[in-house]
Amino acid sequence: MDAKKKIFYSRPYRRLKFNKVNNLLYLLLFVMPILILLIKSIPNISSLMSYLGVKVLGRYFPGIPMQIVNSRIAIIGIVEYIDLPTVYPKIAFTFLNFIVVILLLIFVSTGKRKGNIASIFFTIALFTHLINCIYFIFASNYFPYSAFQYSDLYMKQQIGIWVIFAILTGLITGFLGEKGLFYKMSMLIGTILYSLVFGIIRYILFLYILQRFSVLYMALMFFVFGPFFDFLYLVGIYSIFMNKMIELYESQAGKDEWLWS
Repeated sequence: MDAKKKIFYSRPYRRLKFNKVNNLLYLLLFVMPILILLIKSIPNISSLMSYLGVKVLGRYFPGIPMQIVNSRIAIIGIVEYIDLPTVYPKIAFTFLNFIVVILLLIFVSTGKRKGNIASIFFTIALFTHLINCIYFIFASNYFPYSAFQYSDLYMKQQIGIWVIFAILTGLITGFLGEKGLFYKMSMLIGTILYSLVFGIIRYILFLYILQRFSVLYMALMFFVFGPFFDFLYLVGIYSIFMNKMIELYESQAGKDEWLWS
């Protein structure tokens, strides 16, 4: 039997080397300028989102009045968003949604589907929509939000997501070892760009759904496919980044980067 000549410590006792100067320079010279540029660009980004939204939605709803309005946000400046009419659901449409949701809940929570990750996610989404359907069946006249208010809320929510993601990604990449500068920069820029494009497309799509199918889906958009969904794709991007970093540190060139506790 071959005997090992060298036995390494258990992985839980490993920690990466940390160079305070290099990491601080990365944060100050790369992360901070990008964060400042992002914040300064948000008024123009919101203007672009609103312009594209009005142009796209105008093709599908040519007779419906839409206009771009603005409000001031501290530090950010003037932010623009779309004002559009509110469409409320008819009782028959709400009942149809209620029945479909009940059937889908039974489907995702039975058989082999029960307990898996996709089933849990869809169960959360369906229960959210079920509660909203019940509300509109019994108290539709008391629904407190309009499409205009959601448009305003979405824009402010998305701005918060962009800034928070830039800060989180910068800190995550800034304090994770000394190697992989290209991967760190790619993750920061990639996360911001993906979030920008995704946020713009989702904004137009959500307003289209509100105008075409009513505000019945507003709760689903906010609680399931809003910030919660943003953190899901952030975790996905982080997983890809960590996989690359693991490959880098597990290579022969990265063996010396570990310190043993």
